[in-house]
Amino acid sequence: MAKADLTPEQLSAKQQRKADKKAKKAALKEAQQNGADEVMATAMPAGENGAQEETDKERRKREKKERKKRQREDDGEGQDAKVDGEEAKEGADAKADGERKSKKSKKNKDKAALAVSADTPSTPSTPASEPAPPVASTSTAPAPSADEVDAFLSENNISYEPESAKTQFPPVLSFASLPLADGVRKGLSGFAKPTPIQSASFPLMLAGRDVIGIAETGSGKTVAFGVPAIEHILSLPSSPAGKKGKSTAPVSVLIICPTRELAMQTHQNLSLISSALSPSLPSVCLYGGVPKPEQVKILRNDRPRIVVGTPGRLLDLAREGNLDLGKVSWLVLDEADRMLDKGFENDIREIIKLCLPSPSSPLGPVKEEKGEPKARRTAMFSATWPMSVRKLAADFMTSPLRITVGSDSLTANSRVEQVAIVVPDSRQKETLLLTHLRDNGFSLNATKKGADKGKDRDKALVFALYKKEATRLFEFLRMKGYEVACINGDMSQEKRTKSLEDFKLGKANILVATDVAARGLDIPKVELVINQTFPLTIEDYVHRIGRTGRAGRTGKSITFFTEADKALAGQFIRLLRDSNAVVPPGLDQWGTTIKKTTHSAYGAHFRDDVKGTAKKITFD
Repeated sequence: MAKADLTPEQLSAKQQRKADKKAKKAALKEAQQNGADEVMATAMPAGENGAQEETDKERRKREKKERKKRQREDDGEGQDAKVDGEEAKEGADAKADGERKSKKSKKNKDKAALAVSADTPSTPSTPASEPAPPVASTSTAPAPSADEVDAFLSENNISYEPESAKTQFPPVLSFASLPLADGVRKGLSGFAKPTPIQSASFPLMLAGRDVIGIAETGSGKTVAFGVPAIEHILSLPSSPAGKKGKSTAPVSVLIICPTRELAMQTHQNLSLISSALSPSLPSVCLYGGVPKPEQVKILRNDRPRIVVGTPGRLLDLAREGNLDLGKVSWLVLDEADRMLDKGFENDIREIIKLCLPSPSSPLGPVKEEKGEPKARRTAMFSATWPMSVRKLAADFMTSPLRITVGSDSLTANSRVEQVAIVVPDSRQKETLLLTHLRDNGFSLNATKKGADKGKDRDKALVFALYKKEATRLFEFLRMKGYEVACINGDMSQEKRTKSLEDFKLGKANILVATDVAARGLDIPKVELVINQTFPLTIEDYVHRIGRTGRAGRTGKSITFFTEADKALAGQFIRLLRDSNAVVPPGLDQWGTTIKKTTHSAYGAHFRDDVKGTAKKITFD
């Protein structure tokens, strides 16, 4: 139909439809720009019946846009993005843009969290290769009262030198009272409460003072210095990561022990305490009797923060340039009296000089402004307080505070029942050994029945005086059917370690050993110690029987005494009497007179109790 053939009414209607269509397009364009469906709906003019008119094409386009909008809302992305909706490609671009914004927002949140963590004063910032150490948890247990402290010190016979230290640094009666890192607290979860030496030494060492601890064997000295040592490392600033993300942190804690076995045991205990830390503290145990290359490899690759070792091997590695002790800020001498007795004094003095110097004053600054240590703290633990140890402390410690649990002279463990037997003929000792093993629950039948208990089996230590004697006793008991292990100086370190592990794990419930195992070793469930041959000194006897009755437990020792040991009869009798033990018949036949014991510091010119009222003299 031509335009000229249309009536005026028809022409007017056609123009009206064109105008309506143009208005719809304008409204749709505005809706697409603003991303709002309501605008498009309100912009549409009403038809003749007052209802909204919408073409099929426009309806499909609107429904498609609404579906995409609902999908974006379900995915949580692109809520603020502009909606084009005309082509699929433009919709995909909008979705990708929303994902990029979401990732960028998450990254900014992570950076903000790291910034907050770095500003926290109790947690020094560390690189990715060395995550920050755990924040120390605050103590929850109330501080003990003065009466509780006095009762605790009196009950456990604890003394301080100077005496004012007990007021300034009162003992802690529970681990909950200590401000320890959460990981360290978890490592101590297996301990019910601190031992006396731990209770007294923790406050002093955590305060950064030089400490001397004198306590009997089996009193828990390893934990006493181990926990403050770990806390000391956690307080130090982290070192930047080196090549391939490896740590460049120096050795910060050095612990020197007299024997290989004690060094290995100390290292194991420290690893147990720090096992719950994240990241764990790298440590290494260095001792002789094994090849050096493997130890050097560990020092170079692992960069240990804690080094435990014997004097000889430590000094060898330091002289060769494989062990750098120049940043050691926490030094511990364990069993100091024993190390000096073994002739290690010169080695120890040389090792100490390789560490950081001692501070000029006890309260002087130990750290520089950046937190790097410039001086060291020193702790010395011993069972006795002889002149040699006093001299070493005077040369290398700054105003140390001394804690003594019990006496500073050698005394037998009061929790050990001592049984002494005089043997007329030394050839009877092997028969007596079997008899007393059987009478104390170590018969062959009991041994076989308890084989499945593993490390919980009761254990017995049999001490020999000489290496060949130990080997002979080992073969004798093995031929009798006992599950027995042996340790002596002629064995390689690998065999010694295996024997000790078999004994600890319960694979063997009897260990025959020379005095190499008489000092420092802490083996659980040792119920019985038998001295097959009496040692050369009373001090060695005390350390032998100290392998039982440890950590508050009770134990028993049986000692065979023959005429060959008569030179020590007087000292042995006095020790038994001082311990309220029974002196066996016949022991006094060799006499009870002994040379007056000389004091380790004052010689023969001293008296145990010098207190008393001065006598008043009146002149006529």
